[in-house]
Amino acid sequence: MIMNLTASGSGRIQMSSSLQIEDPKPLSAGRFNALRGCRTFLATLLFLMLAGTLRAGRYANSFLEIGVGARALGMGGAFGSLGGDGISFYWNPAGLSTVAATQISAMYGPQFGTLRNPLGNYHYLGLAQPLPGRAAVSINWIRLAVDDIPVYPELQGNSYYDRLRDRNLRPSGEPDGYLSDVEDAFFLSFSKMNQWKLDLGWQFHRVRFEMPFGVNLKWMRQSVGGYTATGLGLDLGAQFRLHLEDFFLNDRFGILSMGLHLQDVTRTSMTWNTEHRRQETVPVNVKWGLAYTQPFQRGRHLLNLVWERDFRWLTRDHLGMEYVGFRRFSLRLGLDDGKICTGFGIRVWLLCVDYAFISHELDNLHRVSCAILLD
Repeated sequence: MIMNLTASGSGRIQMSSSLQIEDPKPLSAGRFNALRGCRTFLATLLFLMLAGTLRAGRYANSFLEIGVGARALGMGGAFGSLGGDGISFYWNPAGLSTVAATQISAMYGPQFGTLRNPLGNYHYLGLAQPLPGRAAVSINWIRLAVDDIPVYPELQGNSYYDRLRDRNLRPSGEPDGYLSDVEDAFFLSFSKMNQWKLDLGWQFHRVRFEMPFGVNLKWMRQSVGGYTATGLGLDLGAQFRLHLEDFFLNDRFGILSMGLHLQDVTRTSMTWNTEHRRQETVPVNVKWGLAYTQPFQRGRHLLNLVWERDFRWLTRDHLGMEYVGFRRFSLRLGLDDGKICTGFGIRVWLLCVDYAFISHELDNLHRVSCAILLD
């Protein structure tokens, strides 16, 4: 497996590879270790292609599609119509308006491999602060880092047969060096709740109708192989919440919500510090969905049912279900574009801990996040 990282004249960062079977002889211990390292790097390359690093066009800033918060991920990523959580900035900034207390949130997620030796490390840290007038502000940081990516020299000779005839043209299996890929995103978010009471004109009652709005201002930076790209982006979000207990004059009913999230509305551009200052543009993504929150036993138990769809590249559907008991523990189940997700959450005093299991065609993923609630 021979890898080469270059910057072309157009400024595009490119990675090329070729796989050659050079010799049918039995493998020595040294050659076995070299090939095992190549297989490990192949897995790393597959991860990088999925995560969107070292690629242009469609995959720019794709690390932001991995997801934040084990609670939402355990529900298949169907969270844009819910709120009240510090991670809401990511799924729909409008949901921040229902955050009731200061929250400090964090998450760690190994990207494939093992917990001790992952192929990549994914981190999140954020702070959400309610404001007077049913508003909220938050700051958040997301990072994806892949270390020790081997860089191999180009193959020598014109063909496989040249290398078969001349042993000196055959690759040694030793890398020329190593590089790291680090991608960061910083979010500044604001949300404001707007509430009206709609007079329906019969039985002399009015129905509560809420419409929170939210906005994300984000700055991204990627550094790989001595090259760096930066960019600014803007997200907009809105929710529409109808209190059905008012509509039916029965407190057994819950809240019906619709969420709308417009990501990268300014067509975010990442500019590389190459000779020609190449730019990669992220297209607008539209996400929308529905949610219904059903209370039981005067709110001691809750059931959240959520559906969501996004259109960034291909149409993807997300389904999620969450049961919350006594505001102390949660059970979750979801489908992320057909892939099964599940998880649970526990709250002890001011600490909330969530876990999510995500099935994936390359390797199953595990996510652990926590939040400190400063009531």
